[in-house]
Amino acid sequence: MAAKPLLQIQLSFKNILVFLFFFFLMHELHELAHIITGRIICGCWGTRDFNVWDLCADCEKQHPWAVAATFAGPMFTFIILWIGRYCLKYGRSDQYRSFGLVLILGNMQFGRMYMAAMGSGDEVSGLRTLFLNPDHSNAWVIKIIAFVIVSAICIPPLVTAYNAIGNKRKVLIFISFLILPLVLDTVIILILLNGILEKGILNQVWIVGTPLLITVWFAACAVIVSLNFRCLRYFAC
Repeated sequence: MAAKPLLQIQLSFKNILVFLFFFFLMHELHELAHIITGRIICGCWGTRDFNVWDLCADCEKQHPWAVAATFAGPMFTFIILWIGRYCLKYGRSDQYRSFGLVLILGNMQFGRMYMAAMGSGDEVSGLRTLFLNPDHSNAWVIKIIAFVIVSAICIPPLVTAYNAIGNKRKVLIFISFLILPLVLDTVIILILLNGILEKGILNQVWIVGTPLLITVWFAACAVIVSLNFRCLRYFAC
């Protein structure tokens, strides 16, 4: 099989802006995977904000498999990463491969590895629920195992993405796409929008157990991405 041509990421303001809204959209879909799985298992909606969620009362005691809701978010993200890898590696057109690159770079892969390394995140939390000793003596082992598992899943798509980029200074560009969206996600979603929610603005639970502000944000991201989907197909060419 002939080697695929390298892709040049188009670093226009519009392309980057649409990419960021896609990143925010994937963040919310990750959270929805958690709470919808929890609803299916528990039969009721838990509580949530933009990045912290919980099952409804007593669900974990009544349903031993409620921990599946913890793993649902990462599973969604990992599946999207590997779909992106497939599109990028085997896509027959530059547009198909471009969207594959977006799926990889736009799904918090570095964030998942970083949180696991720090002993936090869904993967560590889920493994602790399943395997943590009462005296926490194996907590460090669980952290290492979680980091290894997450890295083994995330690194192959990242390697494929890096190898496909043909821009000059691609190391800087690649690292920027790993880190800067996470920084903006933290500032805009975790700090700014969660801060608005904490003040009681549009915090009424509306649909799928979600405060109205989050639903409005999700809809806005979905509309912006849908109307500008061409930018993602030609994000790199």
